[in-house]
Amino acid sequence: MALNLFGVTVNDAHSTRPDVSGVQLVAVRELAAICAEVEYRPIPADDGSLARYADVLAGYALTNPVLPAPVGVVFRSADSVTRWLELHYGALSEAMTFVENRVAARVHVWRPGKTEEREVGADLAAAAAESLRVLRRTATASLPLRVEKLTGIVLSAAFLVDSERWKDFAAEVHAQQRLTPSVRFELTGPFPPYDFVQMQLGA
Repeated sequence: MALNLFGVTVNDAHSTRPDVSGVQLVAVRELAAICAEVEYRPIPADDGSLARYADVLAGYALTNPVLPAPVGVVFRSADSVTRWLELHYGALSEAMTFVENRVAARVHVWRPGKTEEREVGADLAAAAAESLRVLRRTATASLPLRVEKLTGIVLSAAFLVDSERWKDFAAEVHAQQRLTPSVRFELTGPFPPYDFVQMQLGA
């Protein structure tokens, strides 16, 4: 039977297994691939698949760090997953260390009003640039997600935040909202580090 790869976590015999049905772990030393049996064919990225993917990773992220795989990755067999883990063991271990005890946030800056006006304007871009710069100081890493159409200045960004500093980060987002009441700050998370993991999937 083929296996759908959701992500990679640590192989910790003392950790409490999350209550996620239909999932199995394929372990190689200190790492384990989070998988589910599927037919060997492409998995459509529909609402059901995306919801299942998010639920599985969120369940495992409650107790251990996870490295999310791209949605819909399918291996031909458990042996294929094992070979992949062995081949990329070093890089995956380093990535696991990087995300351990950290969560992801996404912050989007926009202006209330008509839909076509929500993400344009030099004033909006200036406010976003300053506020996101301040937020970057409270995070371990950040990545741009969306830019203002005319200036190219970032309006949405992902942030990797130490778990113990999540409340501080959220408080800083609210502080930026108070400083710039003409725009809105939308904070979502905490999430597994979707935006900060890039997997090499060659076997």
